[in-house]
Amino acid sequence: MEINLKNNLPLDILFLIRIKANEFKSEGVQEINANDIKEYLYQIKWKNTDALSMCDIIDDIMSLRFSEVFDYLKLKVIKEASTLNLDDFSELITK
Repeated sequence: MEINLKNNLPLDILFLIRIKANEFKSEGVQEINANDIKEYLYQIKWKNTDALSMCDIIDDIMSLRFSEVFDYLKLKVIKEASTLNLDDFSELITK
């Protein structure tokens, strides 16, 4: 069965993403949530893909390591910070 990634994901896939986030939490990684995982999948793993089989989607989610999502989030923060100016960091600098 092919899943169109341009549409909303089926509820069972969204549930599987939440399970993966809970797995990360049980491993002590509190900062990565289901939305972070979903964003990583769409922005990195499935970026140039319109549709995938259900098996491939499940495999992508279940084989996901927290370090992959963490590296993505780290780069995202760096990119966002590069658009700011020094005044935006004044609160951090003065402490």
